[in-house]
Amino acid sequence: MVENSSAPRRSNRKPKPTQRESTPAAEHVPAKRKAKEDVDSAQQLRPLLQNSKSRLTKMDISDLINANSWQMLSPESQSRLTALLPPTAFSSFKPSIGQDHPAAVDSMNVDSKESDSVDSSFFSDSHFLAAAHTFQDHLFSGWMSDAHVEKVKKYEQGIRDGTLAAPWKDEVWERDNAKDEPPPALSQSSQARAGEAAELKLVDLAKNSVLREGDVLAYKRNFSNLNVVVEKDVIIQRIDPRTHSLTILIEPGTTRDLPAHLLIPGPSEPSAPTRSMTITSPSQLENGLLDVYGIDRTTRPNGNAWKSLTLWRWPGDSLELNSLDGQRGGRQIHGTLFYLRACYYEDR
Repeated sequence: MVENSSAPRRSNRKPKPTQRESTPAAEHVPAKRKAKEDVDSAQQLRPLLQNSKSRLTKMDISDLINANSWQMLSPESQSRLTALLPPTAFSSFKPSIGQDHPAAVDSMNVDSKESDSVDSSFFSDSHFLAAAHTFQDHLFSGWMSDAHVEKVKKYEQGIRDGTLAAPWKDEVWERDNAKDEPPPALSQSSQARAGEAAELKLVDLAKNSVLREGDVLAYKRNFSNLNVVVEKDVIIQRIDPRTHSLTILIEPGTTRDLPAHLLIPGPSEPSAPTRSMTITSPSQLENGLLDVYGIDRTTRPNGNAWKSLTLWRWPGDSLELNSLDGQRGGRQIHGTLFYLRACYYEDR
């Protein structure tokens, strides 16, 4: 049998042993632990004091705040917290009575030993526990969170500047129902009361201090036939002591707001372009306002001017205590003349 010379031959030679380079094993170096960053203690307490799922909402608060935990505090911490406690929390507190009480003389001669130590029974007092439970309720309701605090600030600011004032109910009704449904019929008793109150005139309100000097009357009326909403403010500059007619100041044209120097207490005499007019009725004031605004008399539908004029006045009796910031010089809305006339009629 002839061998096939083209077939590959297997070599019988042994390969030379390769010298493996021995590489030294890398030395294991233990990883260094990162030093803990200092965290502000106030940041650590934020979840505990603001989160609605805080552990403080699920525990008996008296287990945390009590006489024993008070003694564990440092003198510096006790001193800072003492400034927040009421006088009744201290052992030196003694109830006082008025000077007009018969026992006032005897109580003044009693010697009292002054002490700044906190009475341990204060932490178990029902008033303190009620306040602590209220804190837990507020925390559980999310009232301590940053979002809720921001809402409260926005609400308080809106109350001060008048931007949160609700629209008058008559305006809301006219807006929602004027074109769709007729106004509901008034009962006979309501018509009778409205008719009796209608006997009161504008000069009667001025005579009995329902209207005062410095008050702002804000006019607003929607003329649907002209597709125009007229808004204009006037201020009562003077009330005649004999006739009780009103001298009001108004800006020309379509300008709604009065200048700032007219909205402060004791304003200076007006100068051009501010105008003045003397009126004795709301309809007379409305006609004067619309003339200044530029509404043609032939296009004015009939309306009740008493409902179109809203009174704005400073809160309180002392002008020095009132803030001049906000809408219409810090004044607050008191209602339409129609509403104030009805209230005065019922109260007189």
